[in-house]
Amino acid sequence: MRHGGGGVLGLVAPATSWGLFWGGWAALIPTLKDELALDDRQLGLALFAVPVAAVPAMLLTGPVARRLGPRTLPLVTAAFALGTLAVAGAGSRWTFSAALLVIGAASGAIEVALNATTAAREALTGERLFNKVQAATPLAMVLAAPAVGLALHLGASARAILVAIAVLVALSAVLAIDGRRWQEQEPDPAGTTRAGRAHGRLLTALLVVGTVGAIVLLMENTVEQWGAIHLADDLGAGSFVAACGPAVYMAGLSAGRMLAQWRGERVDERTLVLVGGALGGLGLALAAAAWSTASTLAGFALAGVGLAPVVPTLLAATGRAVGPERRPQAISLVTTVSYAGFLSAPPLVGTLAGRLGLGTVLGIVALCGVMVVAGSGSLRLLPVDHTDEAGADRPNQPDRPNHEAGTPSDKRGDRGERGDPRPSGGPGEPTRPNHTNHRNHPNHPNHPNEKGVSR
Repeated sequence: MRHGGGGVLGLVAPATSWGLFWGGWAALIPTLKDELALDDRQLGLALFAVPVAAVPAMLLTGPVARRLGPRTLPLVTAAFALGTLAVAGAGSRWTFSAALLVIGAASGAIEVALNATTAAREALTGERLFNKVQAATPLAMVLAAPAVGLALHLGASARAILVAIAVLVALSAVLAIDGRRWQEQEPDPAGTTRAGRAHGRLLTALLVVGTVGAIVLLMENTVEQWGAIHLADDLGAGSFVAACGPAVYMAGLSAGRMLAQWRGERVDERTLVLVGGALGGLGLALAAAAWSTASTLAGFALAGVGLAPVVPTLLAATGRAVGPERRPQAISLVTTVSYAGFLSAPPLVGTLAGRLGLGTVLGIVALCGVMVVAGSGSLRLLPVDHTDEAGADRPNQPDRPNHEAGTPSDKRGDRGERGDPRPSGGPGEPTRPNHTNHRNHPNHPNHPNEKGVSR
């Protein structure tokens, strides 16, 4: 296996630059609206280009990643840099909308490519990476929003800020270049056949896991889009304090993922999802109660810490549940289904808030935490052995190390132990087990540890 550049920095850098753009985007929109002389309707239609392009791009990135492997992430990150430059150079409503189509497509592709690359790297090294990588995005967003606001206040133009962000995104694309291949073993034809027979069962499991992720992202986007409004309208908070609502949530999200990266291996994945859903729901309920500004901010922070490890845990489990041939598409499906929850939050919450009041709707969204707790059992639907999507036990296959606990994957390349159906002998050489002493094989009838097991 060839070890090129990249490494963990090659994952964290695109996650960070992606967060820098979206963290500063909200602060840039009013200035761009004025510069392009857009009314509210024109701006809304232009912004709608982002999700319109993102969803198909997410679905297509899985098959593309399967073919391009580690080249996928740097390529789509470079496309995101070009899209950022296109937004900076937009001079009309139409060029602005076209640039946002590129931004949306590249952004959706980055989300899938980043997750697929992280899952592949975990499979190659056995290292737990999802929480570490996904902690970078919310942290970057928390830092970017006030930084961009300050730059605008000091006289910087929106176009100059976008060019600076584009340069950082391009640099992260370079850092993402990695010479290591994704597939930690050669595809197993027998496993592929069994996987084909179990495709329907696997698809159902992935859809259920993605639905749990969608519920989490619905809760997340509710805080991001409506948290400040809740503080301003229901508690009379000023603009600065109101803006702290989404900020403390994102800070909690980043802190929770770093905590999960540090100590998460001591807890099984189902417990992480279960506890995360419970804390997330409790935090949003506390915020919805609106007893005081302090308690509401504390509730948002608690929700962020609680929900932080849920989506990374679901993605990590998905990456281990399928073999290298299907991993990019499985990650793409779970990511896309999860993204549906993120997209549905603004119109759903807005419609309900107009009828019931925002505080009441936040309380309803808090109940989604119960659904996440119940959805923790969805991890049991995923196949146990990542080398076989069907979850079928291979003959004479020893128990694999538990990657969840951070045990490095087996890199010895022993085809006999990896379940390769091909004989170890070459042409003209008799088929034989890949062991120097046949009597030492655990399945030999005269093995000293064998207790009456006949072949």
